[in-house]
Amino acid sequence: MLNKKLLAVVIASTLGLTACGSDDTIVYVDSGYATVATEGKTLTNTPDVIVKSENDVDEVTISIGATSDLHGRIFGYDYALDTIDDDAGLTRIATLLNTEKAANPNMILVDIGDTVQGNSAQLFNDDPTHPVVSTLNALDFDLWVPGNHEFNFERAFVDRNLNHFNGAVVSNNIKWESNDANYIRAFQIFEVDGAKVAIVGVTPSNVPNWEASAPSHFAGLKFDEELASTRAAVDELIEKYSPDVIVGAFHIGRSSDAGAGVHKIAAELADKFDVILAGHEHATYIESIQKSTDGKVVDTDISFGKGTEEDKTLSGTYNESNRAESVKIIEPGKWGSALAKAEIKLKKNTDGKWEMVDTTLSNLSTKGVEEDQSLSSQFQYIHDISKNDAQIVLGKVVGDFTPGTGADEAIHKDYDNDAGRLYTTIHTAKVIDTPLMDFINQIQISKTGAVVSAASLFSDSSNLVDGQDYAKKDSTNLYKYDNTLVGVNMTGANLKRYMEWSYSYFNAYKEGDLTVSFSKGIAAYMYDQFDGDITFVVDLAGEVFEMDGDHNILNEGSRIEITEIGGEPFDENATYKVALNSYRWGSDILAYGWATTADIYYDSVNEPIYAIRDMLTDYVATNQGVNAADFTNQNWEFKQYQANGAITQLRNDGAEGEALWNRLVNQEICVQIDLDNAKYPAIATSLNVNDNSTYFVNPNAGDADQTVVYQGCNPQ
Repeated sequence: MLNKKLLAVVIASTLGLTACGSDDTIVYVDSGYATVATEGKTLTNTPDVIVKSENDVDEVTISIGATSDLHGRIFGYDYALDTIDDDAGLTRIATLLNTEKAANPNMILVDIGDTVQGNSAQLFNDDPTHPVVSTLNALDFDLWVPGNHEFNFERAFVDRNLNHFNGAVVSNNIKWESNDANYIRAFQIFEVDGAKVAIVGVTPSNVPNWEASAPSHFAGLKFDEELASTRAAVDELIEKYSPDVIVGAFHIGRSSDAGAGVHKIAAELADKFDVILAGHEHATYIESIQKSTDGKVVDTDISFGKGTEEDKTLSGTYNESNRAESVKIIEPGKWGSALAKAEIKLKKNTDGKWEMVDTTLSNLSTKGVEEDQSLSSQFQYIHDISKNDAQIVLGKVVGDFTPGTGADEAIHKDYDNDAGRLYTTIHTAKVIDTPLMDFINQIQISKTGAVVSAASLFSDSSNLVDGQDYAKKDSTNLYKYDNTLVGVNMTGANLKRYMEWSYSYFNAYKEGDLTVSFSKGIAAYMYDQFDGDITFVVDLAGEVFEMDGDHNILNEGSRIEITEIGGEPFDENATYKVALNSYRWGSDILAYGWATTADIYYDSVNEPIYAIRDMLTDYVATNQGVNAADFTNQNWEFKQYQANGAITQLRNDGAEGEALWNRLVNQEICVQIDLDNAKYPAIATSLNVNDNSTYFVNPNAGDADQTVVYQGCNPQ
């Protein structure tokens, strides 16, 4: 078998030549191609058509396997938590592939991005080839679509690793600014027993906003709007290759704040695509989208439940007579929790042309799957280095960083790794001012000289408890992203808008509420807390901040009352120095027009320690520990949580409210948890004394095994 990349190099050196090998056929060679990232040329690792098999058959089943959002998971191990994750990792995916490839050796393997960032993967960023890419190569992955997190680092890192991947690197909407040429291929053609399969890639167009503070991460590149770019790519591939099947590999969510999401593209181009493999959401689902005639999206869950397997009684047969009417979508979750599988059956008609017989989708779970020993042995050194690094002790924790010790607001116990959540999913640090969040914010203030700092609680498993060793993994767990730090001059009016926007994460308070609840579909990292020389109160009974799709403000909101900043009364016309992370800066503050690049007065990308997470690590290492007393700055509270607040009073009313609250504290009842947002499952409806539908009895209450008790609260 000829090496695909070597063959591409040979062909590229002989422009205009058409060639073929035993399993690789070059149909078209363009002088705009290059085998390494070159300004204005398309990075091309593979021939235009990759031939997987050449059997002379009248029927064929094309099998496609896909992973997405691996975030550094070679092994099923979470280095931030220092614990085994029994439904994660390429080593478990490898075990599934041993079976799948035995049944179908010609399976096309795709990774849909956010591959090389996360879970201590940054330790290996200076390697010639990142070990996660090497692992994909070891498993013979055929195609890789870069996600947005691939661009968290210098573009040279992206260039190098895309070039060192042995398969095709594909995304239709990443272009060179200089000449509008594709940075990498828009699509890749595969041939299986004479049937042509086109796979079209997409990367979020919002990358330049998310990475706005570090333009060197996407230097020379632009990211076109997803729908228009995908439409053009599909038109081109149909004209050039007349494929028998078109598959999307989209690293975008079902909906999108910027550009088009999967649902929009699917509805517009359902008559072109047969299957769309999706990523970015960390969700596990199987859906069908109808072809749109009026711009509306009609989506249907066609799985048996939890997106594991397609229910054919719901989806019916997808064949030549109806394939233009809809398209199926599948996403395999995060971290290697599942291998998405699409089986596409074709049959030749009397004219010898391939026609669709049916498609079937499934997500093959890695839960409890043994890790492949061959792959594990090959990359054992990665696990050893990552684990040893995570366990490096930097100092001692003094004091409890969340009141009550345990992180859960109601039961005061920490995250249960086996259950995969807090009991209620309400982390104490989300609802009261804690040293845990002040630690991040005060470090940001010390670096930027800001008067106000904003930061999110990224992980429900975060906590620091008196007497514990502080290891490097604790910084990673508290701040898992590779965000840098930005200092921005912001008007008081826009700071107030920013705060109102942030607290729109919470649902409105209703009479009888005993807990807060969170706006369905809003990820936890969209909620920032504000610390520094600022004093304010949040009233969840106030009007919520609202914007339309074009970021026009529909309601300024009335939840935030700022009393003073910098020892002076709050002034909407004043200018304040605000510290925030690079993601929040580019994706929201800059995008909404609440500040401009001219307002930046500090950027950590110019500092030796540029990642916020590493700033936390450096502080603890320098001080040989961290003391909660040094990061206690009580500057805000919810009105409902004040001593005379409605929630506080109801929890202590000596009557129905207190009785119901105690039932939650004693784990006798469960709150209704929203799992639609797979990244951040949370309470979408507050526990309310006047509404018994807001909770249910825990059938496992009293069990000695806490994980069993938690499992009793699985959504009903």
